Amino acid sequence: MRTFTMASAVLGSCVLLLSGCAGTLDSKYTPSGQQYVVNQAVKDAGCYDASVMLGADAERARDIAKKVLVALDAKISSETDGDIQAQRNRHIGVMVGSGGEELRIRLAAVDAKRTFMTATTKTGFVGGAGQKAWSCKIVDEAVKLATN
Repeated sequence: MRTFTMASAVLGSCVLLLSGCAGTLDSKYTPSGQQYVVNQAVKDAGCYDASVMLGADAERARDIAKKVLVALDAKISSETDGDIQAQRNRHIGVMVGSGGEELRIRLAAVDAKRTFMTATTKTGFVGGAGQKAWSCKIVDEAVKLATN
């Protein structure tokens, strides 16, 4: 009986570790949701959701978003003028199953010189232990490119 209980506890712990679903693909941030300072990111506590008012026109902002995704080793799965969805490539390493996070960037032109960007991350069921939120990194890198 004791062996069964110990094995069940270990198995339960492994399932909890691997089932690290977190994040969202829909942002809570909106361009009218608060006063934004150009090129200053707003981030949630877990970095699954972030936003920024980029000091760039819509076309340049879309190019910046795509460059950031490629730099994060992500493959774009769908793209429209205002929405880019991508998935990070999977890697085998210290944490088996790392990578594979779903990333989404939404863009909305505010005027000729400003574009509102949101970035969201969703981690998956399998390999959740090796996955992480990328939204803060996305907006930080977008700001760097927009100010250069």
